[in-house]
Amino acid sequence: MNDQTWPEDMLEYAAANAADRFDLDQDQARDLVGLVSEALEDGGDAVDDVAWDVHQQDDSVPGEDFVEDVADSLGYDLG
Repeated sequence: MNDQTWPEDMLEYAAANAADRFDLDQDQARDLVGLVSEALEDGGDAVDDVAWDVHQQDDSVPGEDFVEDVADSLGYDLG
């Protein structure tokens, strides 16, 4: 488990970027960013699984792209 956590302002920043890029409303983007940030904190398979979860929540959102976008906004290296 990764000890990485993000302050609320960074999560809001990631949500605003995601809302713009993926044509989501702010509340929906914030919910999805919450899912992704929790997975990034958990690390490992959770990061792979959350892309599927995101796409299931909204099938217009490409899960892997969304996860990469949020990780970039949060300064998290997926590599």
